[in-house]
Formats: sequence, C-alpha cells, structure tokens
Amino acid sequence: MAQAHSASLSGRGQSLASKPARVDMELFMEAAQNLYHPTDNPKGAFPLNIAENAGMIPLVKTQLDAILNREAIPEWAFQYTDPKGHPEVREVMAQFMSKHLCRCPVAPDSIAFSAGAAATIEASTFVLADDGDTVVIPAPAYPMYTNDMGVKNGLKRYDLQTHYHLADHGSVSPLTTGHLQAAWEDLQQRGQRFKILLLTTPDNPTGCIYSEGQLRKIAEWCIRHQVHLIVSEIYGLSLIDVSDEEIRQDYPEAATYHSFGRIMAEMQSDYLHLWYALSKDFAMSGFRFGIIHSLNEALLRGLENVNIPHMASNLTQWAVGELFKDDAFLERYIAENKKKLTASYKVAVRALNTIEVPYIPSRGSLFVWADFSKYLKTDSEEGEETLWIDIYRSTGVLLTPGSGFRHRKYGLFRVVYTALPLSHLEEAMQRLVDYFRSRA
Repeated sequence: MAQAHSASLSGRGQSLASKPARVDMELFMEAAQNLYHPTDNPKGAFPLNIAENAGMIPLVKTQLDAILNREAIPEWAFQYTDPKGHPEVREVMAQFMSKHLCRCPVAPDSIAFSAGAAATIEASTFVLADDGDTVVIPAPAYPMYTNDMGVKNGLKRYDLQTHYHLADHGSVSPLTTGHLQAAWEDLQQRGQRFKILLLTTPDNPTGCIYSEGQLRKIAEWCIRHQVHLIVSEIYGLSLIDVSDEEIRQDYPEAATYHSFGRIMAEMQSDYLHLWYALSKDFAMSGFRFGIIHSLNEALLRGLENVNIPHMASNLTQWAVGELFKDDAFLERYIAENKKKLTASYKVAVRALNTIEVPYIPSRGSLFVWADFSKYLKTDSEEGEETLWIDIYRSTGVLLTPGSGFRHRKYGLFRVVYTALPLSHLEEAMQRLVDYFRSRA
C-alpha cells in the first residue's frame, strides 16, 4: 500500500517521501518522547542534536504572557498586510537590528520577514539565483541548507574544504579569498556558475566567527566577481564570554565579533545581504520569524511576489513587535543569554577536555564541534554512523553526526549545549565521559 501511495506522487514527491529531512530526525523523535529526568525517568535520553536555546524560553514566555494579558490584538492582525511585513513591525525590528545586532543604521524598508529562517533562505535565494546555480558554503556547514535551497529552488551545494584537522581551524574561520578563487576556477571547469557565497557567523557547527578584515576582503571579492554574499547572523547575539577565567586560554586570537551589517552599510552593494531569525538567540523557533536585510531594492521587490506563501503570520508579527519595543527587556535578555550560554558551554568543554577530545573553541552559537575520530573502528562514514548509534544506545546522548555537515574528515560530531537544563546537560556529559573512558 505504501508503494502505491508513493507511486501516485510526482517524481520529486516520491523522492521527498523516500527519505527523512535529516539523518538524525527519527532518533530525535524517539529521544524527545523519552527525556531524561533524575527521578521520573533516570534512564531517559538526552537529545543534544537540535539547535534550541531551551534555557531562555522562560524569560521570553514571561514577557509575552505579560504582553498578552495587557494588550489587545489590533485589527490589522486579522487582515492582509505588506508581503514584506507590517510597516510598524518592520520599524520596530529595524530599530532592534540597528542598536543590538548590526550596530549601525538599518532602514525599515531594507528588511523583509518570512515564516522562519528556512522560509527566508528559500524565498531570498529563489530571487537571487536560477535553477542549477551553485551556492558555495565553507565546510562543515548546516545540513539543512541543502534542502532549504535545493528542494524547490534547484540550487546546487558546493562544500568548500578549508581545512582537515581541527587544529588548522581555530575560533576564527580559516576561509580566505584564495579558497574562493580556487572554488571559482573549479566550478568554471565543471561548467557551473558560482552564484552565492553563504557564511554563518557565529558559525554552525564550529561556533567560529569571521573577523572584520576577513568579511571586508571576502565582500570585495564577491562584488568584483558578481557573487551574492549572504551572511547569516542567526546566532549573532548568542556569544560566549571569552574572558571567563576557565576558558580564556582557548582564545589567543584578538578578533572580536563584528556584524556584517556594518560592512553592508559602508559598501552599499546589491551583492551583500544578511539573514536573521528569532529561533536561536531568542529561543522562539516555534514562532517562525525570519528576516532578510538587503540594500538591493530589486531583491526586495521580488520578495513581494515570492514571499506571499512564506509570510510570517500577522499575529506573530504583532507579538514580536510588542516584545521588541521593550529595549530594557532586550538589554536584560541579551546579557542573561550570554551568561547562560557560557555556563553551559563550560560544562560541555570541561567534559571534552577530560577525555582529551579536540574541539574548536566556540565564540558563539549553541554548539561545540568536537573530533571523536580516535574512537572510530573504521575511518569511514559507516564507522562514524556506527559510533554515533552506539553512543546513543549506550548513554542516551544523541549528537549530530558529522556526515551531514559535508566535511571530509570522519568522526566529527556537533554537541548542542543549550538543549537541556544545566543539571541535565551535566549528567549527559558525564555519561559521555564514562562511555569513552570505558573504551580507552
């Protein structure tokens, strides 16, 4: 019967129905139904594979509860509005980006909203590139970019290898214009068009950043080659306190986090764009609220058409607008987020140091990228999957395997250190320590 149902679909429908969106989704659903609790479910699972900032949900919820109790929903929330977002909410979010994220003037007319980061990615790349064009992404990189840009838009993903060992990476990305030029020439030889360069800072999964000088040189290269440079700053306000005494020795490099928005404001180019969303920094993944910031007026006009099925709901826009009007709350939230992130990050790397597992010192994001390759039985994708499954079945700790991130080295795993309460994270990391000690 299942085969008959699949055969009734289009070719692309059959392909989509034949495989999960991501390799760890089935195990995540299993783990989520069996969460660890110290008394109620001590043999439960620890899903450390989904990038959610769970520790900050109570603070956002309290603020939104107060807004809903205090304010009446406006009539405009029940009606059609501008496909780029309601003008009043765009004004609020532009002010937020100007003061807290980009730290430079951001005009309301330069931003547009979609229903989450994935919708923002899909809609904006649909306007920027044609079916068959190539998006270059430094590896390792977020697995779901493949679907977000490929399933409907038909864009090809090119994973640019900038290093092999973690020791050659560091907390600042190793990407250079030399890497970009090599990719340009390689793609030309293949008859493919290098249309978009996609960076994330802080990065997923490495947690590294791009220095101001790096971003400037990369932007100049992209403008010169007429390549659209998109920088995702979805983790732009989830920064680690690198001055903390316990971890500061991991950060000898002096580069500080620098928003790409400031370079965009300076260069005023149609080829430079920025993505943001509320799912990570503000723990609001369920609200589905993404933002593109661009000075390319044609792109924004194109979004008025393609974004209609991707619009953030007016109710969500209103709630977000009310939340982000309160600048005192934003200041308090950003400070508390940094404090909690740093505490959780220290728990994760303390465990990795205990078992002498190399990792990239994270400057931000919700993860640490660690190298467990010395525990592989075979240096292969199959060996990596075997280790990943055995860790989960033996400890209940579910990580994200490196294969989806498209880095050429096997045995790398992403550890999300914000997915659980701190005490549960401590238990999860201790179980990892005990597991690997028993195999030493």
